[in-house]
Amino acid sequence: MQSVNLIADARYTDDKPNVLHAVKTDQLLVDGVYLKGMQAMGWHKLPDADRAFLCVQGSGELVLETTAAGNELRIPLAPGAVALAPRGVFFDVVAGRQGMVCSAISKFPVRVVEKG
Repeated sequence: MQSVNLIADARYTDDKPNVLHAVKTDQLLVDGVYLKGMQAMGWHKLPDADRAFLCVQGSGELVLETTAAGNELRIPLAPGAVALAPRGVFFDVVAGRQGMVCSAISKFPVRVVEKG
């Protein structure tokens, strides 16, 4: 198995966040997610699995859609922070001003539903 360094192998794109499949088996998917300053992944959900986000560099937020006042729960992400997007809940990941690198971990295969 090949090793991937999420920071050294960072691959940013100007127009949208970039996702690198760092580890992919028949049961597990570990992605590197690269967001430039203020970029957002866009609202989506995983109907069949939870997705954990581990911030390794920079900062940002995991934003969950809720039925509570304001309809959003904002969870800060900074290096070392882990946050969970529960299955079936729409979420977005938004980078802070300096950008963010995080790892996204979920079971595989992954079915993604985009909002809208």
